[in-house]
Amino acid sequence: MESTPDHRWLMQYNIVNLVNQCRRLIRAEFDESLSLTDPQLRFKLAHFAGHTRSQGLQRLYGEIRLALLRLEGPDPKPEQASTAPVRRYRGQVSPSPDTSAHTATSSRPTQKAVIYRGRTIAQGG
Repeated sequence: MESTPDHRWLMQYNIVNLVNQCRRLIRAEFDESLSLTDPQLRFKLAHFAGHTRSQGLQRLYGEIRLALLRLEGPDPKPEQASTAPVRRYRGQVSPSPDTSAHTATSSRPTQKAVIYRGRTIAQGG
């Protein structure tokens, strides 16, 4: 059920009016056409508002955010932001740089006894 988009916020006339003004400014500056039926519309508006040089678009998006806060309350905290992304190297999961420094010193294997031509050269301790 969470995969279906929630378009209740687009049922408010004042918010739709602000969104349409933003769409016109985005089309003029970025040559992108945004659809009201796009499930990612809120995220695209935020993206373009963050990358614009137009103070009018930034002001309009700020008004949309305030109206959404009044309508829906504060945004829930995203759960993915708290977890670190998984780093991969050649398809294998590699440890992140901050944890690899800890694991390299703490879990360094002790030296094993190396036998070369019948003689023990190094012993682990």
